[in-house]
Amino acid sequence: MPETTPQDQATAARKSKDTAPEAAPVADNAASTPDADDTARRYEPYPGANFFHGGRHSPIVVAMARRLEAEGFGDGRYLGPDWTTAHRDAVARFQQTLRPKGSGDVSGIPDETAWERLRVPRVTPLPRES
Repeated sequence: MPETTPQDQATAARKSKDTAPEAAPVADNAASTPDADDTARRYEPYPGANFFHGGRHSPIVVAMARRLEAEGFGDGRYLGPDWTTAHRDAVARFQQTLRPKGSGDVSGIPDETAWERLRVPRVTPLPRES
C-alpha cells in the first residue's frame, strides 16, 4: 500500500469539508430598488421651479405632459412643448393627489417631490463623465 504524505492528508481533509461558499444575505428590497445611477439614466432630473414659466419651449415639457396624460391628469386641452396654463392645471391636479386636503403645494408648478413621483423619462443627454 502506498504511503500517504502530509500533502495528501491535507488534500483529503479539504475535499471532505463542505467547500461551497456560504451565500451572502440578500436584502428583501434589493431587486426592486433601482440604484441612483439607473434612476439618473432613466428619468429627467428636476429642472427647478424657475424652469416652468410662460413661453418655455422644451422637450422636457413635452415628456412631462405625456406622463401627466398617461396618468390621467390631462383635461383634453393640448399639452405641447410650450408651457401653458393647461400644463399648470394638469400639474395642479397631480399635486392634489399627492397632497390630499390641500396640505402643501398645489400651485401647478412642479416641486421636486412631485417631479420625482411623476417619473418623467429622460429626454436630455446624460452628462459626460471626465
